[in-house]
Order: sequence, then structure tokens, then C-alpha cells
Amino acid sequence: MRPLLFALLLTLAPALAEAAAPTVAILYFDYQGKSEEMQMLKKGLAQMLISDLSGSDKYQIVERDRLQEIIDELKLGRSKSIDKKTAAKIGKLLGARYMVLGGYFDVMGMLRLDARVVEVETGKVLKSVGSHGAPDTFMDLEQKLSAELATILDTQLEATKAPPKRKRTKRAKKLPMKTALTYSKALDAKDRGDKKAAKQHLKEVVKAQPDFSLAQLDLTQLMQ
Repeated sequence: MRPLLFALLLTLAPALAEAAAPTVAILYFDYQGKSEEMQMLKKGLAQMLISDLSGSDKYQIVERDRLQEIIDELKLGRSKSIDKKTAAKIGKLLGARYMVLGGYFDVMGMLRLDARVVEVETGKVLKSVGSHGAPDTFMDLEQKLSAELATILDTQLEATKAPPKRKRTKRAKKLPMKTALTYSKALDAKDRGDKKAAKQHLKEVVKAQPDFSLAQLDLTQLMQ
């Protein structure tokens, strides 16, 4: 019996280790402007951050589909912002130890993204980061933000001297704001169950930005 038990433990060890890794949830950022179109950007931004931060061996990132399920269950689909109490509730429902919250706004031809890493149980803000620039440098702004968030999480989880292993989705060199918004519209259509509209928007994104593999992956999944 002991050899069999030992063999079983060896088989389950990787899964147990993965389950032990703390969970991080990236919530939709609050838009602090007046444009209805820009309000939609929160979904594309969240998906891109999730893609960038996934693959670490130090923590697990909640998939955006799961976040959307909770948003729908709590009937927060039309909410333009989420207060601290509700954010904490979402984090707990997702089983997260940490949350990434934030906001963005556009003014005078500039775009600013701000994020903070929060401990779900205590509500303590561990650190805040931000980036700003022209709207058409959206890709650079998002990449800067994701890199800083990764550093915060790795430090908080006492990462070893060797950099954590990450599997990043190949990213486009640049992503114009117009294309980023179309991608966000595709995700919103998917969330509403409108696969036809989602496919159409994704096809537009892929045509305009062939090297944006995240959109290509979403389109492939919808076509199956």
C-alpha cells in the first residue's frame, strides 16, 4: 500500500503545488472620464494585463471570464465604478489573496493609467503605480504597468533571486487606441452572448493588427 500511496502523492504533487499558489484577481479599472466608448476600454485593458501576468510560478491569475461571471451575478454590469466594499466582495468570491484595482482617464490628448495592488483580507494597499502618454502609445503604457505590477507581486511573494518563469503571449509592437477599443467591444459582445458581433470586431482587430496574437487567440476560440 505504501508504494502505491507514494506514487499517488508524486502524481498529485504538481497540482497541489499549483493550488497552493496564491490567487490574484485583476478587476476592471474605473474610467474617470465622460466618453462612453472609452468606458469600454476597461475590458480590453483587463484582458491584456491578465495575459501579461499569467504564467508566473509564484501566483495564479483569475481568468477574465470568471471575473465577468461574478460581475454578472452581482448585477454590476452597468456600474461605471466599483467601491471598496464591493471590490473586496468580488475578491473573496474569486478566492483571491490579492487584487489589482485601478482607474484611467483621458484629458487634453493624454491617457493615464493607474493601478494599485490590494490585499483582499485587510484592504491594505501594498503599492500603487501608474503610466501616462499619448493614446496611441496605449500598448507601451499597458506594458509598463504590467511590468511594474509583476515586480510588486513577485516582491510581495518573496520571489527567489532567479526571475519567475513566465509564458507571455506574443504582443503586438504597438496598438492604436482605435484598435484597442474595437478589441474591448469584441470582449463586451462576447460577454453579452453576441458571438456574431464579437467575431466581427475581432476580425477587424486582426485585420488592422495582424501581430496582436491575443485577439487572434480569442477569435480562434470563438470560431470553434
